[in-house]
Amino acid sequence: MNKSELYNRINNQILEKLNEGVIPWKKSWKEGIPSNLISRKAYHGINFLSLSLRDFASPYYLTFYQCKQRGGSIKSGEKSSMVVYYKLMDIAENENDRRVIPFIRYSNVFNLTQTDLDTAALDKPVILSCESILDNMITKPIIKNNISRCYYSVSEDYISLPRITDFNTTEEYYSSLFHEVIHWTGHKSRLNRPSISELDNEQYCYEELIAETGASFLSALCGISPSVIDNQAAYINGWIKLSKEKELLFAQAAIDAQKAVSYILNESAI
Repeated sequence: MNKSELYNRINNQILEKLNEGVIPWKKSWKEGIPSNLISRKAYHGINFLSLSLRDFASPYYLTFYQCKQRGGSIKSGEKSSMVVYYKLMDIAENENDRRVIPFIRYSNVFNLTQTDLDTAALDKPVILSCESILDNMITKPIIKNNISRCYYSVSEDYISLPRITDFNTTEEYYSSLFHEVIHWTGHKSRLNRPSISELDNEQYCYEELIAETGASFLSALCGISPSVIDNQAAYINGWIKLSKEKELLFAQAAIDAQKAVSYILNESAI
């Protein structure tokens, strides 16, 4: 499969969930972020969305071959999930012209609970504290307390947020803050994301998708549950409608969300 076919497959799987009224990445992440069992590296971007489509008790995944290497096997009847990655290939057209070109590939992975491997002694992925993410940001957003609502002001470049004591739970506070910080990264002085500054409905809908997926990724890093969206049905309907107009919507949103997350974590985009 080529890049469009791979992304389209995941796009369609996400659409199926949304049509059922489910936002797959809005779930409890108390076990930690989906990660590869062998490398212990977290899955990013579109892979994070792909692995959020199904619910498993373990955050760990591995390929059939990785499972076999550890002396295990996949349980009968279990179905895999797809993750994509880029492989660098050295192309030599002649002695003086060599290029390294990234080619997209995919792997079928299984959750650890789909295998007969022993899970008892495994540690969870490293859970970050919400405050550590914010404290380690090189550039920090201006946050103003507002009793009534959460929002990011593009024109004045600040985040408005009720006090932590005004939220039902601490998790709800940080999840809401993560959402607004993702918006904040789109400012022209940072990632300069068009969807944060253009006010038409389509761009607003797309920006909310970026903020929701990015905030869920940060929530998963911290092992917390994302906050519930007010008027969730309207958001779902908006994304379904936008997906008909914007090809590979969820794949592109995942890429933009990962750029925002990488900016916050001071990492290169993966």
